[in-house]
Amino acid sequence: MAWSRGMTWENYFETPREFKDLYLKKLGIEQRTPSQQYLDELVRKHQLVFPVENLDITDFHLPVHIDPQSLMKKILLKARGGFCFELNGAFSLLLKALGFDAWLCPCRPLQHAEPCPVPATHCAILIYLNGRARFADVGYGGPVPSGSIEFKENELQTVKKETFYFRKSGISPDDNTSNPEHSGWYTLIRRSQNTGQDMSLMQMTPIQQYLCDFYGQSLLRSSGDSAYEERQVSVRYTDGFANLQGKTLTVLKSGQRQVSEIDDSDLSLVLKKYFGIIV
Repeated sequence: MAWSRGMTWENYFETPREFKDLYLKKLGIEQRTPSQQYLDELVRKHQLVFPVENLDITDFHLPVHIDPQSLMKKILLKARGGFCFELNGAFSLLLKALGFDAWLCPCRPLQHAEPCPVPATHCAILIYLNGRARFADVGYGGPVPSGSIEFKENELQTVKKETFYFRKSGISPDDNTSNPEHSGWYTLIRRSQNTGQDMSLMQMTPIQQYLCDFYGQSLLRSSGDSAYEERQVSVRYTDGFANLQGKTLTVLKSGQRQVSEIDDSDLSLVLKKYFGIIV
């Protein structure tokens, strides 16, 4: 008897044969032996090439699928990006195809306006390399490391002049009823190079999960009352970033910040010009 009514779960474990070559071509990187340097190059280039975006949910009202075939069609065969389950899901498949010991791990977003913890509806990637676990995220759309960092508690790590560290925490950072020694959760924190202030970006727990494990979370954020309410598009530049939140466009290049409001009639032009998205 089938485990579910109409889902073919095998699809999540069948990566298309052309997936790796299409991916590397789009990144403009050749295949090499797995190493930390190669991993960091892949992470950095991914953040420059593929925008984090939720347009299928907020603007195009299209269903989101995260099986490998669907990810290839959207991200590799079109000029599109995706949200965390799409981008980190696809990137984890690429890393595996390149010979990395890479696994998705569950995360809880912390940068939100809700007065209480939100569900753990984010994912990132753990990569086991040279006897150590490293953390990477190409689907956050914010100030995450532009390379991999070692998963190691309370150790400051600097990537491209940005400093991060992990701190053991309860099930949420402000929940005093949860003992950090028992919860299994860690908070990823970014320390400002200008002010020295800490910003808690997300929580993560270092367990290995399959892409199909995030099927439910993907549905949660792409349909019904729990779907994304506001348009979010973000991409990293070599000298800054572009971010579109709702109708507010922020572009930082070479130290110059410009903020403007866009009209929905100009959306396709803005997406192409600043994010490389063609719709």
